[in-house]
Amino acid sequence: MSKGESNVLASMSAPACAWRMCCGLCGDTHLTPVLELVPTPPANAFVAERALDEVQACFPLELVLCESCRHVQLAHILDRYAMVGDAVDADTEWPEHQAHNLAWARELMERCCAPEQSLVIDIGCNDGSLLALFEDAGWRVQGVEPSVNVAGTAIGRGIDTYPGFFQPSIAARLEDERGPARLVIAHDLMSQTDDPSGFFEGVRMLLRPDGLFSFEVPSLHALVADAGVDMITHATLDYHSVAPLMRALNQNGLELITVTRTRLHGGRLRGMARPMGGLAPVEASVAALLADERRLGLAEADTYRKLASRLAAIRNQLAVYLDSAKTAGLRIAAYGAQAGATTLLYQLGLDADVITFIADASPLHTGGYTPGLHIPVVAAAELEARRPDVVVVLAWQDAQAIAAQHPDFEAAGGRFLSPLPVPTLCA
Repeated sequence: MSKGESNVLASMSAPACAWRMCCGLCGDTHLTPVLELVPTPPANAFVAERALDEVQACFPLELVLCESCRHVQLAHILDRYAMVGDAVDADTEWPEHQAHNLAWARELMERCCAPEQSLVIDIGCNDGSLLALFEDAGWRVQGVEPSVNVAGTAIGRGIDTYPGFFQPSIAARLEDERGPARLVIAHDLMSQTDDPSGFFEGVRMLLRPDGLFSFEVPSLHALVADAGVDMITHATLDYHSVAPLMRALNQNGLELITVTRTRLHGGRLRGMARPMGGLAPVEASVAALLADERRLGLAEADTYRKLASRLAAIRNQLAVYLDSAKTAGLRIAAYGAQAGATTLLYQLGLDADVITFIADASPLHTGGYTPGLHIPVVAAAELEARRPDVVVVLAWQDAQAIAAQHPDFEAAGGRFLSPLPVPTLCA
């Protein structure tokens, strides 16, 4: 078995799928469908070679807009327990991710100005690598991690970790056992809960009156501005804009004080909130992003109908180029086996008849096959060995950097093609 094959499925069993009955943020039942994508299997359900004969179920991938608070979210929810992986996030092994964590931890510590032995809680702590940085700086640390196996990894490195999905009952238990927290962190996991309002309630229960809540969530702005459809997967239930987020925080005793956009994972909103009545001032970034989102029309259903038209045009433009390349006898491959690649392959019509293989720098999925379409995933070094003529960069936000990492491939005549926000050959 290859190193990466431990993270691909030996067999497939379909998780349960349910229609969302109400808005996750405000509870209103008036939800308007605004963007219907091609159904896909779960984005990380990569397959081992021995399981290729088994059929993987595809599930609806559709966004709805709440008519009350204007929050955009998935219409269909797969069983959360079936969706939780058993493997530590591969990003934690990369030097770039470790440097990112170090810079981020320092920023949070500086903002908190907390004395030694202050408590920090990381909800969705993965292997505990971020909390270890706080512990080294003299903080008391507590993790919460839904995957029992991954929680065991954090515990193994000495990080106190509660295994389970975060909810108010877990918050009450942690507050009773550890006391109130100076800082609560929630990145990624917050957009994977089917009850974000309950999530915020739990966070408020954990915080001291002078505490801070740091979070990162998928940015609806990035989805619309860049046609970044690859951020939509069954694991990510919510696609956030500032106005609905502020309302949900306020309803649970929290106030947004700062928010910025990042390019991480296709585009994120990174924000901080404090308990109502806290001393930390509300920064100008909040009003600036609110105004920017109004200009983009994120609260309007027509914005997403226009996005659907853009995606159809991108698919057609890409098909014309790749069909011409195939007719000319050119060999086509792809680069990037991140979770969003599954969404992108289905939405752009890139199946095994078009893409002969996908190269990836991470060992996580190499040796396996993509969900549903069963395109083989190989090590990045295979680009040099197999010499395709055109490589569609599924990790499109890093297309230029990926091209720069393979000068020999380009020198031999190979071309890198970024599919989004419009199909473009990398210079």
